[in-house]
This record gives sequence, structure tokens and C-alpha cells, in this order.
Amino acid sequence: MRNSQFNDCRPSKLEEQAYAEARNQFAESLKQFPTSRDAIRKLEGNLATMALAMNMAAARPSSESVIQTDDGLQWHKDAVLFDNIFVCHRRTDTGVEYAVVEQFSNGSNEIRTKGWNAVEVLRVFTWEQKHALQVWTEDLNAQVKEFLAEKYPGQDMSRVADGFMRRFADTERLQPRQTQSRGIRIGDEQQ
Repeated sequence: MRNSQFNDCRPSKLEEQAYAEARNQFAESLKQFPTSRDAIRKLEGNLATMALAMNMAAARPSSESVIQTDDGLQWHKDAVLFDNIFVCHRRTDTGVEYAVVEQFSNGSNEIRTKGWNAVEVLRVFTWEQKHALQVWTEDLNAQVKEFLAEKYPGQDMSRVADGFMRRFADTERLQPRQTQSRGIRIGDEQQ
């Protein structure tokens, strides 16, 4: 017979209440996360197709939409990755350069990643997105634990927090894989 809360798999009434409160408190994150995760997975699954489309777009005469990035360079939009995030290319004297560019509502256009190989540019961008989602998950985990500690002082709510995060995110599948980034310049590292 199991007497201890730690040996009983069923949550106590207090744990059920705490879980419901955490779910209500973090409802917006619960909505956003699956959408972001699925978009990243879709991009990762279509990486080769997207890179081929980028190469084909770069081979055609450029009459597409042109945007100027914050560094003053002009890029041709090839495709939309996410809301306000585009894959682009530009021709140079040494070949075709590819970039992922984010367009902000204030009119600024920031290069997220760029390089000479479309596949590698997309791989680095995908890795960065997966890493950002993992950091977001870790940050949310800390927020949930803090919320529960403030709401239920002196109570061990670790099972609630752990259960909440297990249901919230499939964290194992979000672990960023190591990618080769030789030849790729990442916007944040250039500053």
C-alpha cells in the first residue's frame, strides 16, 4: 500500500488545483509553443526543398521583391519562412549569397543568418530557432516553478511543475543538433 505522495501517481487535490492555476496563468504560452514547434519541424522537414527553391530563384533574372537590410545591402525575397521572416538572395562578384532576413514593423530588416550555401543557411537558421525554443521552454519552466512557489509557499510543487512541462513541451525532440557553420556568418556574432 502506498502512503507517500511521491509513491502515488495520482495528483492530490492541491496539486490538481495548482496545475489548473498554472495552466490558466501560462495559457498564452500553451497556445504559442505548439505552433512555433510545428513550424520549425516543418521547416526542418522541407529543408532540401526550400534550399532547391532558393537556388532556382537565384538562377532566374531577379524581378522579385527587393528589400534593403540594416547593413545597406539589397536582397531579393525568395520565399516566406515564417511571419515576417524571408529567405533571400543577392548576386555578388564572387557568386550568390543567401540570407534569412527578418522584417520588423518599424521598417527595419535584420539578417538572421547568411552564407554562400542555401542548405547551410537554412540549417543554421533552423538550429537557431530550435535553440531559441529550447531556451523559451527552460525559461517557462523557471517561471512556472516561481509561480507555484509564490502561490503555494512551503509546498513541494515539483511534481506539478514537472508534469506541466512534460505536457507543455516535447523537450527531447527540441534539442538542437550540432551543425557545421563554416562559411556562415551569423548576424548576432558580427556585432
